[in-house]
Amino acid sequence: MKKALIYYSKTGHTESVAQKFENMDLLKIESSSDDPNQKKIELTKKPDVKDIQHIIFACPVHGFQACKVMVEYLNSLDSLQGKTIDTFVTHHFRFSWLGGLQALKQMRKIIESLGGKVRYQTSINWKSHQRVRDIDQMIELY
Repeated sequence: MKKALIYYSKTGHTESVAQKFENMDLLKIESSSDDPNQKKIELTKKPDVKDIQHIIFACPVHGFQACKVMVEYLNSLDSLQGKTIDTFVTHHFRFSWLGGLQALKQMRKIIESLGGKVRYQTSINWKSHQRVRDIDQMIELY
């Protein structure tokens, strides 16, 4: 079964977590601009999911939602039918409910509308002392 972690990272935090997954292909989404306030998103690197059975989607939280680049990428996909999906987001908010959980819910909604099954989701708080434990627990699943 082919597995891949597809991510977008603006500051490098999400990418640093992605690099801890040793048994997966790492596929980065890129945009013409990293400005979180951009109105129109132009994806310059868009990983193909056709031959991947298990996908982890990862991105930062911007403005209490999944970053616009990830939302644009997910909305550009044709189907996630029959794929197992996990997601994680990184953020600097004091509590997950200040954006992390909302971003995960937003991603789940798009993924399920494309026929994907979301198995596991987590919010990684970059300011939390439990961050390392949360990352390690997530990695143990793979």
